[in-house]
Amino acid sequence: MATYTTNGGIKKIATGDESGTWGTSTNTNFDILDRITNGVGSITLSGTTHTLTTTDGTLSDGMFKVLVLGGSPSGTNTITVAPNDAQKLYFVKNGSGQSAVFSQGTGSNVTVPNGESRIIYCDGGGAGAAVTDMSSDFGALAASNNLSDLASATTALTNLGLTATAAEINYNDITTLGVVQASKTVTADASGDVRFDDNDVLSFGTGGDMTMFHSGSDSFIRDVGTGDLKVQATSFWLQNAAGNKNAIRAVDGGEVILYHNSSSKIATTSTGIDVTGTAVTDGVTVDGTLDIEEVYEYVNTFTSTTGTFTFDTTAQGVSYLTANQTANRTINFTNVNANLAVGQSVTGSILSTQGTTAYYFNAYQVDGSTVTPKWSGGSAPTGGNASSIDVYTFTIIKTADATFTVLASQTQFA
Repeated sequence: MATYTTNGGIKKIATGDESGTWGTSTNTNFDILDRITNGVGSITLSGTTHTLTTTDGTLSDGMFKVLVLGGSPSGTNTITVAPNDAQKLYFVKNGSGQSAVFSQGTGSNVTVPNGESRIIYCDGGGAGAAVTDMSSDFGALAASNNLSDLASATTALTNLGLTATAAEINYNDITTLGVVQASKTVTADASGDVRFDDNDVLSFGTGGDMTMFHSGSDSFIRDVGTGDLKVQATSFWLQNAAGNKNAIRAVDGGEVILYHNSSSKIATTSTGIDVTGTAVTDGVTVDGTLDIEEVYEYVNTFTSTTGTFTFDTTAQGVSYLTANQTANRTINFTNVNANLAVGQSVTGSILSTQGTTAYYFNAYQVDGSTVTPKWSGGSAPTGGNASSIDVYTFTIIKTADATFTVLASQTQFA
């Protein structure tokens, strides 16, 4: 008479049994062996209880090596392993949506939470059978070999001699070497280059005092912190992008040169500056001796012949009235008080063209206020000079705010 193995339910055919059907039983045994050694079974759970049965001589769910839990249990599901005298080793993966509790007898049980996996051992101890979680012992094994820890990532990292957390190690999970990425380690590519994409900021200082970045349109070096932005070099060059044209050069202990289209225009010297070319300025203040070899002075021409003539002291030094004057006139010097300091002066000349009937300037103003000039020779002119050019020269000296001494002369050129 046939019997069955205790744990696997494999049929042991007795001598002389199953004449003509022996092959069928043997094939079933082979299928059972395959299921016991490598079988993966999908176990559908429902409700809150399920029986995982191993039936002698029949392919059954309790024979699977790997149990994949699924279904739609209504709560924590207790899975009873039957029979209670069969020893089992199961690899369990729980995807049922609920916790699964494995039980075989009145002994200990093992809970496999939803979404987790366990290796469990059923001792087959009959009514008092117990289920043990063998996975819990793997941590000690890993620690002794200094490899990993399936139960605790923190312990695994410690076993490997690492002080970083798993999150910190993931900073190295970059996409492309040499390209800066958010919350990742900065790396260099095979050429040793590091690329910051548009609007990726390189920041210096605790409060981001200085930053460098490219916006996609422009490049920026921005200093907003305490102190100065200093560029220190023994020989400093500022050039174009191609590196073939100069803009500024500064030499330690020597000159500083400003260039226009790589041509030197202003260079500092030990005594001042050296200008190459023409200097066009809106004004010049000289504190010291002025040594001039030659001066070209701008003459502003006018065709007016009557009324008040406005002489803008910031626009010219000489005004030339080219048309014959037709009446005596007032001259008003403007932009004087605002531009002169007390103790400074300005000089202007007016060339007044006269026809056969001569006229002259007989009233005088500074910034619209009447002044009385002191005339060369002691007397003010009483008329002009016919068929000539009368040249009036006025030197205005500021003695106090809006207070002036005016020195004047009239000279006939015919």
